[in-house]
Amino acid sequence: MAGDARRGGVNRVVAVLLALIVVMLGIIAVPSWRAFRERSQKLACVQALKSARDGLIIDYLNNWEEGSTEDAMATLDEVLPARANICPAGGTVYLVRGENGIFEPICGLHADDAKLRTRLNASRAKELLEEALRKARRSSETEPEAVEIELNGQPLECVRVAEAQRLRWGTASTNGYEGVVAFYGLAGEGDFAENAAKAGTICYFIYADEAHCAVWRNDDGWTGDAYQSLK
Repeated sequence: MAGDARRGGVNRVVAVLLALIVVMLGIIAVPSWRAFRERSQKLACVQALKSARDGLIIDYLNNWEEGSTEDAMATLDEVLPARANICPAGGTVYLVRGENGIFEPICGLHADDAKLRTRLNASRAKELLEEALRKARRSSETEPEAVEIELNGQPLECVRVAEAQRLRWGTASTNGYEGVVAFYGLAGEGDFAENAAKAGTICYFIYADEAHCAVWRNDDGWTGDAYQSLK
């Protein structure tokens, strides 16, 4: 009986050790799998953007004229019918006109130029915020404290504030902030009470990712470290 008890105790110890090993292997494997998935998604995005870029070049050479952004979007719809899914990670695809007049497709998640990514995402986030605010105001008499938009395939909460935020760089370099954040202020409220813009309109907007930030003010346009290289 004593021997059976000892064997039972050993079996339980072995089972616990095996369970710990499985957990440790899982802890090690998850980051590796995530890194592999991210690399695969970026590679697929780069290849898809190359196809989109080739289509835009061919269209430009066939027409020999500088079309509008809408024309370029229409061309992408012909070249890549599933344009909304160009980036497998859900990155928003922007069209930026190059010096030669040809539009360049840029992914909001995978573009190599980090400051350009921030600028494009910030501008798009502000547009989506303005649209979301218009919809929210039609359905409610009270001003929302925050508005959720979707950017790069992920929800982003734009938080209403009464004063400018202390962000000067990306969230990775600023205590108290993490990941991608967005804040906005309305004319006539808090520190924006004396703003010259029409009361209730957005007079301040800030968007920051881990690397850089972009700040918009109605009287100063876009600034922030994402724009420093342009000056």
